Amino acid sequence: MRSQRKTGWRARTAVLLAGLGGMMLFTSAYPAQGMAASGWAEKAESGQWKVSRAIGIPEPAPYYELYLDEGVYALAAEDLRDLRITGSTGEPVPYYLESGEETVEARSTAYSSILIHRADKGADTLLDYRITPLAEHVDIQGNKLVFELPDESFLKHVEVWGGYDGNAWEPLAKGDLYATNGLSADSIELEGSYKFSFYRLVVKSNPEGLDFPGLTLVDSSREVKMAGFMRQKTPPYEISQAENRTEIVISNKDRLKITKLTLGSTGNFSRRYELYDSEGIRIPVAGSGELYRLDFKDTRISQTDIRLLNASSSSALRILIYNLDDAPISIAGLKAEYLVDRLVFAGGEQETGSYSLIYGNALALAPQYDIINFKDQIAGGKLVTATLGAENIIPEAAAEPPAQSGWFQSEWGFNLIIIAVSLLLILIVARKLGRTK
Repeated sequence: MRSQRKTGWRARTAVLLAGLGGMMLFTSAYPAQGMAASGWAEKAESGQWKVSRAIGIPEPAPYYELYLDEGVYALAAEDLRDLRITGSTGEPVPYYLESGEETVEARSTAYSSILIHRADKGADTLLDYRITPLAEHVDIQGNKLVFELPDESFLKHVEVWGGYDGNAWEPLAKGDLYATNGLSADSIELEGSYKFSFYRLVVKSNPEGLDFPGLTLVDSSREVKMAGFMRQKTPPYEISQAENRTEIVISNKDRLKITKLTLGSTGNFSRRYELYDSEGIRIPVAGSGELYRLDFKDTRISQTDIRLLNASSSSALRILIYNLDDAPISIAGLKAEYLVDRLVFAGGEQETGSYSLIYGNALALAPQYDIINFKDQIAGGKLVTATLGAENIIPEAAAEPPAQSGWFQSEWGFNLIIIAVSLLLILIVARKLGRTK
């Protein structure tokens, strides 16, 4: 009896182990399948680039600049996130992208003055000046005072006061005026730009009675502007007449960032116009929304430029010109001005290898390079201009054909084999137990 129980326990254990073994074999094949699926997902995420173009390098340099052309805008992502530069061995080359460069515009306006009053107050001398405006009803504004100095050598501590009527004064600045050993200081910088019509110079401790007979008020300013990289072309366009309107449709299949349209026209006219994109959305423009050309004997004025407040990369632009009861204006031509972007990328003093620009990958993400952190230092140095070569279409990678597998390599075939193996194990164990019994 005990032997039968022991044999039964062994049989049940063997059957259980056989079943577990079959299940383990059944599940062990699926991690590989999961890894393969993950690999395909990663491949799909990376995508494939469509175009490769050689970059021409005229000479070795630490950094290069490369201006994009119409071909890049036609096939690259609209935000240019898929641009990549590669070296001669295919390694990525860091770059940063910019649409313009800063320009500093200096302005300076000078006002003359008249010395209207001089007085001594103890050891100090007071000199009052009245500023002469540039024109009637034009405000006076300045941030720097330039004085006419005495002929002899001197050094004086001074104070500057300002006023609107020559009676009430406000303290503005303190400083030194001097002329000695070929060195001189004849101006006092103010902390801000003031609109005073009168200025008072207080010369401290002036027993010599030195005079400062003239004063010039200067208004200096520096304006930093971003100047875009501009290009011009003659785009394809079509003109049609509908009722009392002239319609001009401009093709922009390369998705250029258009900022200005200029109409070539003749004759005298004045017309109101509107500008729309390919989806029929009105595009804001600078000015009053009028086109005109007045050409008389002694006078010629014209406004045939359409300036967009913001650049548009719409695939088509549509100009509607309202003629009312007048004949349509004669249009002899049309030009478009558009923005381009510049890539600045790292080179090397001894670099003689080749570079390539690749683009046209809808799945690509914008790269992040630390070269952008050194943009100001790079801009202060020499940039050698590189050029783009012809477009080379990158052939699409052939899709891998599905493996020609037999029925036993399919999922249901695999399951059938596992079941058969499990049953065979059970049968073998049962027969051995039967013999033992």
